[in-house]
Parts: sequence; structure tokens; C-alpha cells
Amino acid sequence: MAALAPPAQALPWPACNGPEIFPPTAGAQEPPVYPESARLAGAEGFVDVSFVVLRDGQVGWPRVLRAEPSGFFEAAAIDAVRDWRYRPALAGGVPAECALRTRLRFTLSDSVAARLRDVPGPANDGGQPAPVYPDQARIEGLEGYVEVSFEVAPDGAVTRAEVTTAMPRGEFERAALVAVRKWRFPVQPGETRTLNRRFEFSLPDSYPHDPATTLLAAAPLPREACERSLSGRVKLEVDTDADGRVTKARVLEAVPPGLFNETALAVARNSRMAPAYLGGVPVAATALLTLRFEPDEAHCGAGRRDDDGRLPSRSAPQPRVSATGGK
Repeated sequence: MAALAPPAQALPWPACNGPEIFPPTAGAQEPPVYPESARLAGAEGFVDVSFVVLRDGQVGWPRVLRAEPSGFFEAAAIDAVRDWRYRPALAGGVPAECALRTRLRFTLSDSVAARLRDVPGPANDGGQPAPVYPDQARIEGLEGYVEVSFEVAPDGAVTRAEVTTAMPRGEFERAALVAVRKWRFPVQPGETRTLNRRFEFSLPDSYPHDPATTLLAAAPLPREACERSLSGRVKLEVDTDADGRVTKARVLEAVPPGLFNETALAVARNSRMAPAYLGGVPVAATALLTLRFEPDEAHCGAGRRDDDGRLPSRSAPQPRVSATGGK
């Protein structure tokens, strides 16, 4: 095995969204498999992964930067990213290696059957009836998805429900909110919980299509956010092409106002969402996307180093990554 070059000779890979680099283009990217242990536990979360897009378009050195919750999704994320393929980045017109970060989200999906309005759902819905498929969307053959964040009060009632992601915007958002606001959970005195749920609006007789996933790019956080340890979020309305790639983005709201706007727009411009479908064919659409920012070491640190503190050599062979990874 080749030895790592000494620190004075080794440099970190340039960021794929850096200057003088034409960024890589995503190719085959199968979504990660949802771990059965997480599904049984009802766990949802995300994994931030960094990796190098090599000159041949393969992925090298995948590494877990952060996982919430820890211990559920790291192995699935790394296994998926290892098999991704890209059209490589270009520097000076020739293929070049560059470092990329992405966030893989793991959200339990509730499949929403295309049933007529006023037709009751199953009697054993457990106080959590599925949304009604919007009539116009059903007639047009439109399919999409919605993610809803909500709080569950100690008495089991749902409060503060809001749509965080929607593809496409419109009737699916309203249908998901109407349903979630009626949900009831077991009573847990003294505890308010925040939950997220994803609804897949799919038609049973539509042409089958491969599942897709939302792949978020990375961008530097504002210096002020890192220095003051400020977290925040930005809600965007984005236009996407038929492959789900974001072509335009507009800020709808931001907390705190203005701090993360440019970062959010930079992330959106290089991200890809799972597309909407019309008649079984992916189509361009306008979507809703909420991005959250936390100034942790992964996003504010001074570049990646190996466990021994040395910067990795570009020529070193690709190492295996521990199944559980680390922050």
C-alpha cells in the first residue's frame, strides 16, 4: 500500500464548486436502502457525506461528516455513495478530481393511494388517516411528494404543521396539511415532539418508473454564522427540469433574515430533486425546498484531514470506510 505523502507535499482536493472548476455532472445515483432497523424503530434522519469525484467519474474516499441520529444510516449512506457515478469535473478543459459534499435524507414515506374524495380511508388508520389524492392531479395523472414537519403536543394533538418540501407545488401540499392536522398520537405528558413525514402521491395505474432521491450540494457557510455559532433555515421556491435539476431558485423566507440566503441559493443551484411525473413521464416543475444550516465542525472546519491529522494524498489508494463512520 502506498504511504501517505508528508503534510508539506499533500494538499486537500479543491471543492467541486470552487473557482476555475467546471463541476461534475451526476450520472447513475441509486438512492440508499432504508435500513430495516431504522424502519422498525420509526427513525428518520440524514447523513452528510464528503467524497472525491475521481477523473474517471467514480467516487473515492467517501466519509461521514455528520449523521442524525447517529448509528442508523451511516452504513447505508456510504454504501450508496460508493456506487455513484459522475461525468468528471473539468479544470483547464481536462478531467480533474474535486471534493464534494452532499446530504442524504432518510424519511419514512406514507404511500398515498389515488382514492376518490369523500371515500373513507381504512378503519384501522390509527388516528392518522392518509391524505386524499387531489381530484385534478388524479385526472391529469400527476404524481409527486410532500414532506411535512409538525409538533405533537403532550395530549397527542398535532400543532405547528408546515410543508418543508413539495414536488410539485400546489394541491399535494394542501392535501398533506389537511390530513396531518387531523392526526392524533398517544398521549405523552410533559413532552412535545417534532416529527417529519413524507407522503408519496403515486397513481396505482401509472407507468412504473425508477425511484429517485433528492441530492443536495454543499456551499461554504457565512463567516458570521461560524464565528457566532448561528443556526438557521431558508425556504426556497425552485424551478426544476425534467431530471429534477434546479434551474432557478427564489428565497421565500429565511431565519435569521438574510444570513444564509446566498448559501442557500448556491446549494440549490447545484442540487437535484426527485422529479414530478405526469402520465408516468418526468416533467419540469416548480417545487418547495427548505434548507437548514448548522455551523458544526463539518461545515466550518478547516478542511478534511485523516485520523492521524495529516492531509490525504491524492495518489493514495482508496481506503475502506468504517460501516458506522463518524461525525
